[in-house]
Amino acid sequence: MVFFNFSKTYKHDIHKVWNWHKKFMALERLTPPWDKVTVTKREPVGNLFLKDGKITLQQEILPLIKVKWKISHNSSRFKEGVSFCDTLVSGPIKEWQHTHNFIRTSTSQTTIQDEISFSHWINVKKLNNFTLESIRKSFKYRTDILEHDLSNAYDNTNGYYVLVTGSSGLVGSALIPLLNSLGYKVVFLKYEKHYKPSPSAIKMKSHNKDLIEIAWNPYIDDDLCIPPDIREKIKFVVNLSGENILGIWTKSKKKSIVKSRIIPTRSLLRVLEKNSIKAKCCVHASAVGYYGLNKNRLLDEYNSSGYGFLAQTTKEWEKEQNKFKKLTERNVNLRIGVVLSSKGGLIKQIELPFKAGLASYVGKGENFVNWILLEDLVRIIEKSFNNNNYDGAINAVSPVPIQSKHLFTLLAKKYKSKFFINIPSSIPRFLLKELVDEIVLSNQKISPKRLLENKYRFFAPTINKALDNL
Repeated sequence: MVFFNFSKTYKHDIHKVWNWHKKFMALERLTPPWDKVTVTKREPVGNLFLKDGKITLQQEILPLIKVKWKISHNSSRFKEGVSFCDTLVSGPIKEWQHTHNFIRTSTSQTTIQDEISFSHWINVKKLNNFTLESIRKSFKYRTDILEHDLSNAYDNTNGYYVLVTGSSGLVGSALIPLLNSLGYKVVFLKYEKHYKPSPSAIKMKSHNKDLIEIAWNPYIDDDLCIPPDIREKIKFVVNLSGENILGIWTKSKKKSIVKSRIIPTRSLLRVLEKNSIKAKCCVHASAVGYYGLNKNRLLDEYNSSGYGFLAQTTKEWEKEQNKFKKLTERNVNLRIGVVLSSKGGLIKQIELPFKAGLASYVGKGENFVNWILLEDLVRIIEKSFNNNNYDGAINAVSPVPIQSKHLFTLLAKKYKSKFFINIPSSIPRFLLKELVDEIVLSNQKISPKRLLENKYRFFAPTINKALDNL
């Protein structure tokens, strides 16, 4: 058996720290993105999940290769406000037990002592050391997340709900655990392609008292009626609808990119109108593609839109988003850069070949990439709710854009690629000129001017910090 111990003191009352861990999605919030873990099933045996609940996890260890973990909370090791323990029932390793101890060190300080014991099916020192190093890295991430959430949690959100679309996508799947951990109630409209709405009833599922899922097909559903006790408390709206722009830009793909942004946004507006929802703030996902191509100068929110397919699409998208102004006190167009996360987007696309030893970049690599870590993006969305200065266009990008050659060189180093290939731009441009020009070789330098003016503190202000958290 191998043992790991970790201790961290937080400047928060023990009741606040303990209650945070009782949040429905605390595990999703604390799990580092690079672990690629998804909760597939929860089984609350009693009223106290931390006492006797069970949970099933699915972890992607390689593309197309996933393993299952079944974890059970140990009721004999549970003491309200003091400790809880989770034990492996079945999984890819032989044994695992994690005891969480909460110690009041003063009226305003709490120490969490974590005790982990584990063993693999084969007792190999190198494998044990690898696991220990992985656990250490995870706990560094956990402490950063927990410190942020405890410092920003709301003791009372007036029972307000956040209405979210696009909740199952890359951004939505990270946003909802954050909102849950900070004390918000969330109702998310889940897109179901084959769902046919009933005029007399809606398809609704309560995950718990704070998380409610409602089936929604924006392409055919114009009359979604949200129950009065919920709609009356919806004060924040987050619109994340939109198909991924990555892929081959056939006529069909381009049509789908436009349609997946415009139609759900129009449908969401009708949902708010039909249910007489008056929001304090609506936040919409937009894109830095708004600024167009090859403007080799520093751009901020006060620059006009550019040219190209993405620029035109984003301009039309924001036009639809701005119709929400009549229903909300503030309306935010969040112009998002390249989102960095090991769970999706650019990193997911290049991870396999880079890990296989083959890294590359296109062209001279002098074009700038405007990026943002997923954790920063979801924090910015939440910050928009209660800061009156967050209104209109806001660039959700790091303050330090990076040239593509430098970015891919750092990724090659991270994934220990053995070979690096510079692909002449003429080759992909011959086949996919528009796509390559607007995404791969796009050369913008974009400033998050309004975030900096409002003193937003980036979790990952530099690319090295971002790559450490992938």
